[in-house]
Amino acid sequence: VGSAGDWAKKSGYDQLPYWQRMVSHPAYDGFWQGQALDKLLAANPSNVPTIWEQGLWDQEDMYGAITAWEALKAKGKIGNNHLVMGPWRHSQINREGRNLGPFQWNGDTAQQYRESMILPYFNQYLKDGPAAALPAAAIYNTGENHWDNLATWPLACETGCASPLKPIYLQAGGGLGFGKAATGGDSYVSDPAKPVPHLPRPVNFGDGRWGDWLVSDQRGVDGRPDVMTYTTEALSAPVRVSGAPIADIFAKTTGTDGDFVVKVIDVYPAENATDPKMGGYELPISLDIFRGRYRQSFAKPTAIPAGKVQEYKFRLPTVNHVFQPGHKIMIQVQSSLFPLYDRNPQTFVPNIFLAKKADYQKATVTIVRGDGGASAVWLPVVPVDQSAAMAK
Repeated sequence: VGSAGDWAKKSGYDQLPYWQRMVSHPAYDGFWQGQALDKLLAANPSNVPTIWEQGLWDQEDMYGAITAWEALKAKGKIGNNHLVMGPWRHSQINREGRNLGPFQWNGDTAQQYRESMILPYFNQYLKDGPAAALPAAAIYNTGENHWDNLATWPLACETGCASPLKPIYLQAGGGLGFGKAATGGDSYVSDPAKPVPHLPRPVNFGDGRWGDWLVSDQRGVDGRPDVMTYTTEALSAPVRVSGAPIADIFAKTTGTDGDFVVKVIDVYPAENATDPKMGGYELPISLDIFRGRYRQSFAKPTAIPAGKVQEYKFRLPTVNHVFQPGHKIMIQVQSSLFPLYDRNPQTFVPNIFLAKKADYQKATVTIVRGDGGASAVWLPVVPVDQSAAMAK
C-alpha cells in the first residue's frame, strides 16, 4: 500500500477536480478557510431561526453542526439558534433511531426528534403555529439513556462554563487517574507497514460496518504493542462528562512527523447478567486523530524535531455521557487508524498525499507522563445532578 496519492492514481480519482484541489491544498490554508462555515457565520451572523443537528457518533461529520452553532452563539445568537445531538450515526436522524450497533436507546430517538422538536419548530415558523419552546440544546445522555434539554451548552469547558475541564492523567503500569502521574514514559514502535486498523480486519467498506464503526468494541486492538491503554479502577460512583474533551499529549518520536489517535472509552463490567454480549465491552464515546505536523498551526505544517518532547493538544468530539458505577474509564493512544485515515510516513514531507515508498519509516514514540510534561485528557466532568442547567 502506498500513499493516498498512489491509491488515487490507481483508481482514477486523481483525474477528479476535487481531488486535485485537495492535493494542491494539503493544509488548512486560505482555500479551506475561505469556505469554513464557522468563519463565514462569525463574520456575517445569520438571523434565520436554525436548528443545527448531528449524531454523537456521526462517522462523517463530527464537528460541522456544533461548530456552526458555537459560531453563532459567540455572536449572541441564542434565542433562535438551537442545537440537537442524538445517539446517531450520520443521517440516522432521518431513519429509525432505536439503536446504534449493539446499543438500545429509550425508544425511537430519531422519531422523538422529528415529532417533538422539528415538527413544532416548522409549525411555528412555516405555519404561524404556537411557539415550539425548544431548549438551547437538546443533547442525548448516552450513559443514562434519555434526552437532556439544556439551557446552555457545554456544561464544562476551558473557560466560560459553570464547570472547568478536569484532567485525567496517564499513569504508570497502564493506570489512569485524576492525580498527576509520577515521572516516566511509555514507548511503542509505530510501523506504517503494520498500521492499527479502525475496525477488526478484514476491513470492507461495503459490509455494513461503516455506519456503526464509531461504537465498535475496542477490545479488537487491546494487547497490540503499538496501542497504549490506560484504565481506571472500577468506579464507585458515577462520573458525568458533558462537553468536548481535550487531548493533551506530551510525546517524543524518532521520526520527523507522526499521528496521534486518542480515544475516550467506557469499559463495561466483565459480567452483564441482563445482556451478556455487553460484558467487558469497550465503548468509544469520543475519539479523533491529530497529525503532528499541525501542532503549531493548521495552516503552516512543520517537521517534528526528532527525539524532543512536543505537546499535541487537540479537541475531541462532544460527549454527554455518564460512566456508571462498576464501569471503568479508559484512554487509548496510538499512531494510526487505517484505512479510515491515510498512514503518516513519519518522515516529514511537504505533501503526505504524494509521499514516496522510501518516506514510510518506523518510529519509536514515547508518551511522556512527567519528564517534560504530564500527558492527560481534559474531561468535561460535571456534577451528575445538572438540574440547574436544564431548560425550564
